[in-house]
Amino acid sequence: MDVTLLGSGDALGVPAPLCDCEYCRTSERRRRPGLLVEMAGATVVLDVSPDVKEQLHAIEMPDVNAFFVTHHHFDHAGGLHELNHAAMAFDEHMLNPGAVASDERPRKASFEVFLTPTACLHLNYSNAHVAKHLDLNLLAHGDAVRVGDMRVVPFPVDHGRPMFDTLGFAVYHDDAKVVYAPDVRGFLPDREAGREYENADLLFAEGVALFRAEGHGSEAELRSALESASADRTVLVNCNEHFQRMSTAELRSAAADTEYELGRDFAEYQL
Repeated sequence: MDVTLLGSGDALGVPAPLCDCEYCRTSERRRRPGLLVEMAGATVVLDVSPDVKEQLHAIEMPDVNAFFVTHHHFDHAGGLHELNHAAMAFDEHMLNPGAVASDERPRKASFEVFLTPTACLHLNYSNAHVAKHLDLNLLAHGDAVRVGDMRVVPFPVDHGRPMFDTLGFAVYHDDAKVVYAPDVRGFLPDREAGREYENADLLFAEGVALFRAEGHGSEAELRSALESASADRTVLVNCNEHFQRMSTAELRSAAADTEYELGRDFAEYQL
């Protein structure tokens, strides 16, 4: 599996909106969350951030088979609006579609979107026009989705409950396992499929509470969660120099002290 971290930031990203502080000016850019996993014949994206169009163009990835949404907060699902445009027929965008010859029209994108029933209800309530064009599929804890030779397994995490049934994803191919849980106060091992987060070769998980500012939970909660995951390699995401008041170099050094790695947009990994 080839893995690309599309976004290592939090809900605001770096730089933060309408901010010109020294950390926003000098830090590496952090886009909103996303992870791309690809192998021969299949590509999936975990989370559909509002930056998804830029993210996929930056890595020259025009074809994605399936998108998986952890939950319907804007930084994880705002890009569904972009996918809506991609899913619409070319003629639907045009006032005068007859002005463009058939051989000039772009190929229509073909992909599926997977999300929980609660996220789907929220999308239909708030943006029914977006849901109208997308091929939406509902996820249940532990029910694997096969995309080519990959197997994507959703599992519950502790974040935003009960309003949002927030997920993490375990992606399997042969003996390799990648786990993605960008927003997490803790894991839920006693729930259905709740132990899917364990024993990954590569884990992408929230890291903000390990530094100066707390994240979705306390430092103690996050440390316990990351330790219980027992991953061979852990990459910290959901980070923001603006909130931490730390430079990227300082964050990277602090992450190394925890024996984890600081995530970086468009970093590549191979399993």
